[in-house]
Amino acid sequence: MLLLAVGCQRQNTPRTTLRSAYYWSTEWRSEPRVMEQTKGLDRLYLRFFDVILDRNGEPMPNATLRFSAKLPRKVEVVPVVFIVNDVMKNVKNTDGLAEKVLKRILQISETHDIGVKEVQIDCDWTLTSRRNYRAFLSQLRRLAAAKQLALSATIRLHQLSQPIPPVDKGVLMMYNTGDFTDLRCEHPILDLRDVVPYLKYLSGYRLPLSPAYPLFSYRLLFRNGHYKGVLHADNDLPVLPGDSVIERKVSMGEVLKVKQTIEEIRPDLKRETIIYDFSPNHIANYKPRDYEEIYRSH
Repeated sequence: MLLLAVGCQRQNTPRTTLRSAYYWSTEWRSEPRVMEQTKGLDRLYLRFFDVILDRNGEPMPNATLRFSAKLPRKVEVVPVVFIVNDVMKNVKNTDGLAEKVLKRILQISETHDIGVKEVQIDCDWTLTSRRNYRAFLSQLRRLAAAKQLALSATIRLHQLSQPIPPVDKGVLMMYNTGDFTDLRCEHPILDLRDVVPYLKYLSGYRLPLSPAYPLFSYRLLFRNGHYKGVLHADNDLPVLPGDSVIERKVSMGEVLKVKQTIEEIRPDLKRETIIYDFSPNHIANYKPRDYEEIYRSH
């Protein structure tokens, strides 16, 4: 439901705020908390599949989302495809890849009766992969436009200093701002001090943006002070005597502080508030009022 802003506002301040969230998992199922929380959403960014390299160095789909329940009818669904950066470093035919990615998105959408207005690509591209990635997005945007679909892409903070990708809009990822592989980094999910160096690029970044804020935690395994991996479950990795299992959890106060800071720089960021993410392993650790506090804060 759109929330109408009340009172006099400056011209560059939007009058409505969309409530959105990511769902980043390999299965959509009817978890009570997930289904209840999504009732209040306007938009759901749903990870459909990843693109990785096979043994021959060719792009292939991986970890395709399985549907064990129906999606909520009144929520706009935006399919998201995560592309491993090595794909963009090595792919030779970006035109063929763009066509395959869009075809697979539309097949999944049709199979599960999902009306699509927009598709999104997530890739942590770098200088070495930028050329291929831009070519891929240009071709995908052309193909999507022919189907009357918008194209969006995720934008990481370090990418704000780079040329704008050829997409219709972006999602600014306000999470994983620190180095979670460093035992000394106590707030790797979000810390305003890590965000500040990139803010000088934000006001001049000429692309419509929506910010995505974190509401999740994770457990990290360190051995002799060295990062070994993320523990999604107790038996994910062997934990040896002397190992350290460290939980990193985002601070609600930090989220609200960062939200206020970037919205002051770009009031248009108030048009949509996205939370990462609503998957069962994350949503179980928070209360509905936590999500409400982020959505209502301006």
